[in-house]
Amino acid sequence: MTTMSVKSLADGQLAAAKATLYTVPALTTTIIKTISYVNTDIAARTVNLYIKPSGGTSRRIIPNNMTLGIGYMMVYDDEITLEAADEIEGDADAATVVDFTINGVEKS
Repeated sequence: MTTMSVKSLADGQLAAAKATLYTVPALTTTIIKTISYVNTDIAARTVNLYIKPSGGTSRRIIPNNMTLGIGYMMVYDDEITLEAADEIEGDADAATVVDFTINGVEKS
């Protein structure tokens, strides 16, 4: 039986080095609906966002070192279809000052 769940897939704060934000569970297909970044710092920050197919190479899905102003929010709302073990990765130029949320649909 196929199960579909609309939900918050991940949330947290970006690290200062590229790190995995979300990994598709085994036997699951995921459609990412939105990825949001919010700069909570008192300085502008640069951010990056990547998709990494299982066993593949990370590919950028926003411009390199995109500037996110003080108190600004970025919403990536281009749908992304992912297979089991694919990943969403991200980073900022400073740790723990850019919050993120990832929302979408998992089908298992």
